[in-house]
Amino acid sequence: MSPRHVLLQQIGADIVRFQDASADFDTAVGEVLALGRAELVCLAQLHFGGPAPMSAVARGTDVERLELAGYVRREAARGGRRLVLTEHAREWIETLWGPLSVDGMRLMEPLSDADLKVVAGFLTAARAVQDRHASRLSKLLQAPGGSPAARKRGGLSAAALSRVQLFVEAHLARRIRVGELAQRSGLSVFYFTRAFRQSTGMTPHAFVQKRRVERARELLNNPMHSLGDIALAVGFSSQSHFTTVFRRVTGLTPAVVRREVR
Repeated sequence: MSPRHVLLQQIGADIVRFQDASADFDTAVGEVLALGRAELVCLAQLHFGGPAPMSAVARGTDVERLELAGYVRREAARGGRRLVLTEHAREWIETLWGPLSVDGMRLMEPLSDADLKVVAGFLTAARAVQDRHASRLSKLLQAPGGSPAARKRGGLSAAALSRVQLFVEAHLARRIRVGELAQRSGLSVFYFTRAFRQSTGMTPHAFVQKRRVERARELLNNPMHSLGDIALAVGFSSQSHFTTVFRRVTGLTPAVVRREVR
């Protein structure tokens, strides 16, 4: 494994830990304020963006709950009503989030303007990547579980197929066992394998390999990724195994596809 790949893995692990810590922090804040995730998002939206039309409030927000707690109030505005943050809420936000913001600013003090521009650019690009993949997963949730005829013949339900697809997308970088997929469908391995093929026209193994190859094609567009790194990133044990499967699925080798991209 190259030093670059080790460093990228470390960065990826740190990002996951940062996301987990952020989620834990928000959970703790929610418990202090007796609010759910949607309500916290709404408070942040009003704090950073100012008063907002009712139509722009975060989806799932219990506005009445926020009003009863004294965190927001409604006021008349052009075109309807808007939601405004109260001073009571601002005091809580300063108490709970303020120290975190101060420490964050201190952490960035040693960075030069050029460094900050790099960080800002990276975060913007990373957010775009995350938004794109969130949209991709959202489409998976909306995908039908095969045709009605296939389901009548014993195929998976739409919900079960979506759970399986989402699990595959989230774990392409490692070995995926059929038993794990069967658990997501609520069926035994034997019945799951038959139902999955009925719904998709392919075996679970073939589906996973196909998704690995499709993800690899996306990564081949970035010349910064070596073929070996891509192979590991999409769950192949070696570059030679990656090349074999890729050629079987696409009729081309990864090296040829990369040259075509260039």
